[in-house]
Amino acid sequence: MAQALSIVTDSSVDLPADEVRRIGIEVAPIQVAFSTEFFRDDVLARSEFYRRLPEEPRLPVIAAAMPADFLAAYRRAYEHGPNVLCLINPFESCSTYTAAYSAAVVAKRDHQISVEVLNTGRALTALGAVCIEAGEMAARGATLQEVVTALEEATAQIDTYLAPATAAYLQRDGRISIYEMTVGSLRGMLPLVRVWGRVAVVDKSKTQAENIEKMLGRAQQELAGSEATVVVTHATNSRGAEELGAAARRRLRVKRLVTTELGPSAGGYCGPGTVGLGWCPSLVKLN
Repeated sequence: MAQALSIVTDSSVDLPADEVRRIGIEVAPIQVAFSTEFFRDDVLARSEFYRRLPEEPRLPVIAAAMPADFLAAYRRAYEHGPNVLCLINPFESCSTYTAAYSAAVVAKRDHQISVEVLNTGRALTALGAVCIEAGEMAARGATLQEVVTALEEATAQIDTYLAPATAAYLQRDGRISIYEMTVGSLRGMLPLVRVWGRVAVVDKSKTQAENIEKMLGRAQQELAGSEATVVVTHATNSRGAEELGAAARRRLRVKRLVTTELGPSAGGYCGPGTVGLGWCPSLVKLN
């Protein structure tokens, strides 16, 4: 069956290059600004980002992918399928929509490429899982509307959680008092972070292991037995990611498990040692 649809997103999803190639999606790189230097995400190694992070006088500033990079991704995607669906972060998280939409206007006007930009309401690893599922639907011949409908039906079961190894980087973020309004003082505690429509500290524990257990419990509750694509992420903590992946396989109905390195979008305020989990229930069954 000929593929009618192609998928675009930005690099905040942190999917590994081999997974991006397997799915056949196109990625526009976000931008990372340190105090004295500026990088595109696709040329900044994760190891270098985390090496520099503790030495920076302030947390790096993360900016949306440039319209020109979205346009380039749309043109590449068009070669996979004539209808392009761009899956992006929520409005509250960044200015991605403006960049993606303005590039879509140019794609239509100058290149006769039709692009639909969809604010998914999800981010990071959950959005990565969404892209995998949407890409698999597209490969099976699904239309744009079929993919959008499937995502809308599954939205309540799509989520991202992160368990930092320290609260120090959230302290540097400058919004710790806002987070503490929800869960109380984080002194001597570690936060459990949810990235949904916005970044929020939703719980806390004395140890990272306790927060990982809470994260897995929330995944079980939200998925309610549904088969799912699961993305495990980590910040210089490959052993922790391996253990989390094994636990996810034991406790969830894992259709596909992908392990990736946490990028600058969340790595800046969560810091080295973080592990996280994102998931999206299988959409192919709805195709």
